[in-house]
Amino acid sequence: MNVALNGSIETMTVPEGANIYSRKVARSGHISYEGRPYFISKALAGRYIRLIVLADRLIVDASIPLHKEYTLV
Repeated sequence: MNVALNGSIETMTVPEGANIYSRKVARSGHISYEGRPYFISKALAGRYIRLIVLADRLIVDASIPLHKEYTLV
């Protein structure tokens, strides 16, 4: 299955019967799904995450690009 998230197309395997949603993480680190708040992480505030809903499970999938550079002394 090809899924668009943040403008890029990613290929992922999703179990049969699963539904995929996208949510933006609030400054508090929460998202909302079906009217209920869920704390994800303040580190993801402002970013979009993927939610995979399968039966009675809500699975959070976040792809975080990270680039750090340090000067070695």
